[in-house]
Amino acid sequence: MDIKAYISSGIIESYVLGLASEEEVSILNCIRQNNTEVEQAITEAYEVMETLAHAQAVPAPPSLKESIWDKLAAIEDMQEKESISLPVENKPQVDPIRPIAKRNNVNWAIAASLLLTASVAANVILYKNSQKEKAELNQVVSESNIHQESLAGLEEKWRLLLDPQIKAVKLAGAEDKSEFKAMVFWNQKTSAVYLSLENMPEAPRGKQYQLWAMEDGTPVDAGVFPLNADHIDVSTMAKISKAQAFAITLEDEGGSAVPTLSELYVIGNI
Repeated sequence: MDIKAYISSGIIESYVLGLASEEEVSILNCIRQNNTEVEQAITEAYEVMETLAHAQAVPAPPSLKESIWDKLAAIEDMQEKESISLPVENKPQVDPIRPIAKRNNVNWAIAASLLLTASVAANVILYKNSQKEKAELNQVVSESNIHQESLAGLEEKWRLLLDPQIKAVKLAGAEDKSEFKAMVFWNQKTSAVYLSLENMPEAPRGKQYQLWAMEDGTPVDAGVFPLNADHIDVSTMAKISKAQAFAITLEDEGGSAVPTLSELYVIGNI
């Protein structure tokens, strides 16, 4: 098996989004147990999803950092005051549960350590604001062209899946093409149709994939998949107002008026 081709086929994105079939999940789980490259790709896909979720998080209050530093300054002032020499008998008893920073004769190294710890804590909290995580997302996107393309496709599919007006239709391989699959996102209210070739071979030179909507048993042309689009892209197709199924055939470049049934690759009922 060509592992790189398997990873770039879109199966991992489908698995993370919960769109993979039971058979696909079973195969993927078997492969990931014996292949660290596939396992790493799954981990990275989950990290991308987590980053996207964090990017939508509510940012921390702008005053939080200032408040933390004010409290640290107050601890320093108290430490300086309590460092003044007093007769032993007049020194207050130290409460064991009081912070170390408030005890007499605190070593400056410990105080510096406390400041450093508090500073790290503050930075962790501030890190969670949306601006910081958008920067992190941009860093993830720029790591590699493959990750950038996968992320763009993943974002678009995620947006479509979250739209309550969108109907997601899985297209499975026909007859001897059982390993192939595609996904149609159909807005039944606006008639908009979007297509993603999840796991399809590259169209031969001079050929092009064409989408069809089956309306009362009659195939209706829904457009050709762009030649310059990658398989992980989500392409806008022709509007379809009524359909009971969608199918994809391989046609001559530019498309055909009627589908070539001998070149039927995937089909899915609604």
